[in-house]
Amino acid sequence: MEIRQLKYFIKSAELLNFTEAAKASNIAESTLSQQIKQLEIELDILLFKRIKKRIELTEAGEMLLPYARRTVAGSEDAIQRMKDLQNLHTGTLRIGGTFSLCSLLTDTLLKFSQKYPNIKVSVECQTANKLLEHLKDHKLDLALCFESPLPFESVESEYLFDSPMCVIMHQYHPLAALKEIPLVKLNDYPLALTIKEMHARAIFDNFLLANKQKVEPQLELNDINIMFQLVKTKHWVTILPKSTIINEKELKAVPIAEKGLNMRAALMWLKDNYQKKAVTEFSQMLLKNLKG
Repeated sequence: MEIRQLKYFIKSAELLNFTEAAKASNIAESTLSQQIKQLEIELDILLFKRIKKRIELTEAGEMLLPYARRTVAGSEDAIQRMKDLQNLHTGTLRIGGTFSLCSLLTDTLLKFSQKYPNIKVSVECQTANKLLEHLKDHKLDLALCFESPLPFESVESEYLFDSPMCVIMHQYHPLAALKEIPLVKLNDYPLALTIKEMHARAIFDNFLLANKQKVEPQLELNDINIMFQLVKTKHWVTILPKSTIINEKELKAVPIAEKGLNMRAALMWLKDNYQKKAVTEFSQMLLKNLKG
């Protein structure tokens, strides 16, 4: 059963004349008659009584008509929805971001929402490893996170920027007056770090190992917002990429004296996966916002 056959059937049922139905459908009468006949053969029942040049719906035809109309309407609605998706009138967008980068989405989310108010957007903040899992499981369309030293074959990425790991503190903390801070000096102050499962912590621990240094955090947690609140008490300091405090006016980032502790922020998506227009548009807006 094809949609075009149902359209010919509906038109014939409305006009009760194959000749007029063919004209209205812009096809030859023989073509319309053939398509109606094929439909009847497929359904194994007559849909029209053929009385000389006049036709009437059979009981089966009467029964099929409302279903045919709903089916055709549904197909036309689906086509329209596809067109709307291309023009971003409707649809969904699923974005993920690491805890330390999610704040960078704010401006782009605002602009995207204002331009495409009917696109439903969901934002998920997770660890980088969890975001990559969700990309592979098709639970996310796009992820903003720091690149892992190990490449993921199923994921493509676009480099955004480098962000040096810094000592983060309140702007009036005693360490804020320094131009750079040696790692060893961190042991003189209460230190709060993210949990070991988070990407930034893993990078920092590896850096400590490479530099034969050791620091002992007094506190470990997995929530960046709570981390900021703790640091704002002027009691704790922490280690995070400088980019994480871009919207935190009370906080200051001081470089670590030992060089080479950087993280690469990137936009990631599933390789060889169809990218809907909402993803492409949001990506372009984010890139323009971050690089502009």
